[in-house]
Amino acid sequence: MAHQTSIYIPDELLVELSQWTPDINEQSNIIAEALRNFFATHKKSSDDLDKINAFAEELNQEAEDVLDYQVLP
Repeated sequence: MAHQTSIYIPDELLVELSQWTPDINEQSNIIAEALRNFFATHKKSSDDLDKINAFAEELNQEAEDVLDYQVLP
C-alpha cells in the first residue's frame, strides 16, 4: 500500500531526478528505494551500537587492564 505525500527537496535534486526519468511514478519509486537504502544503512549502525553495549562491561575491563600496564614517568 502506498500513500501520497508532499516533500520538499532542493531544486538541483529535482532537476537530476527529472533527468533520470520524467515519469512521476518512477520518480516516486526512486525516492522510495533511496529511503529503503538509507534506513537499511542506518539500522546497521544501531545494531553495532547494540553489540558494543552488550560487551561494554568486558571492553571497559580490558581498557582498565591496559591502563594498569602503563608506566608514568
